[in-house]
Amino acid sequence: MKRIVVLGGGSAGVMFSNRMRREFSRDELELIVIEKSEKHFYQPAFTLVVFNLEDPKKLIRPTRSLFFDGIKVIIDEATQIKPNENKVVTAKNGEYSYDYLVIATGGRLVFDEPSGLKEGIGVAKNVFTFYNYDGAIKLRDAFADFDGGTVVSSVCEMPIKCPAAPMKFILMAEDTARKKGIRDKCRFVFTTPMPAVFSREPYASKLTSLFSERGIETVPNFTPSEVDHVNGTISDYGGKKVNFDLISVTPPHEGSSLLEASEGIGDAANWVRCDKHKMISLGFPNIYSLGDATDFPTSKTASGIRKQAKVLVDIFKAVLKSEKPTATYDGEIICPILTRYKRVMFAHFNYEEAISPAIESYANWVLKVHMLMPMYWNLMLNGLL
Repeated sequence: MKRIVVLGGGSAGVMFSNRMRREFSRDELELIVIEKSEKHFYQPAFTLVVFNLEDPKKLIRPTRSLFFDGIKVIIDEATQIKPNENKVVTAKNGEYSYDYLVIATGGRLVFDEPSGLKEGIGVAKNVFTFYNYDGAIKLRDAFADFDGGTVVSSVCEMPIKCPAAPMKFILMAEDTARKKGIRDKCRFVFTTPMPAVFSREPYASKLTSLFSERGIETVPNFTPSEVDHVNGTISDYGGKKVNFDLISVTPPHEGSSLLEASEGIGDAANWVRCDKHKMISLGFPNIYSLGDATDFPTSKTASGIRKQAKVLVDIFKAVLKSEKPTATYDGEIICPILTRYKRVMFAHFNYEEAISPAIESYANWVLKVHMLMPMYWNLMLNGLL
């Protein structure tokens, strides 16, 4: 019997493990998941929380409750991978050996940069982030009391989880100001390190048009160097400066610090180096990765994870029979972009091409706001969708 150790019990770890358990009995395959958090958060709804479109209490489930029977879940932190020994070292429970390793450790928010970001978020007066649970709630409360001034959504670096999320915030903030009757008292600014609002067509042109029509300013090629919560300014390395009364910052992302202690697996930012189609490590033939932890050149989203989990299970169905895998991941993701109340645009694309048109619709709103979270808990995580 082979043993697969899965590092991470987030979306990727749950989707992959449950699909594997559906395919292989306990007698055929031992599945061990190592996850440091006892709580699992539905992160795609953090933006909904900000605008009172979702109850934050509904976003949390106990980690263990999400896994099928027959999957051993260990609440512990993996601290090192020893790929030449086929072992994982943990903080509390020693070492675990594996025949195959699947790295699903996700992305890590880095608040140590730009200068002043951590301090500003700590004060929680005018600097916020919705990229974690507590931050989304604090931004919701701050924006509810906002009665005028400059609102900024700033992206520090790429890649990030759900690249469209910072755009969702500024678009929904602008629409909320209209509904509150304070639009004429507000200025809205979006800063990005990228040369444009979005990188893929036709969505880039559509979003650029929406920003222009609604008076949302865009500052491209802006990589923040300092956030000054006292004076209400954010500066970039080129000397540009943007004033704010309220700012939502998307912090830099990196892969798990575990990769720093695991030689030959990650790149300089601790993303797992993988074949973007086969999801296999570029350095070790029995290590695979999926989800936000990877260096795949596509967006880090739960929709991408769902596709990857299905493909990786198909790969393992061949590998465990000593056959050559034929399943491949084509980079497909779907990113729902809230553009205003009761309107959502889906950016649906893969490595090569756009799959959906750039259209805002109420049907997409219903799917994103009312249906996706139940589908996530009941279908996606269970490998039924």
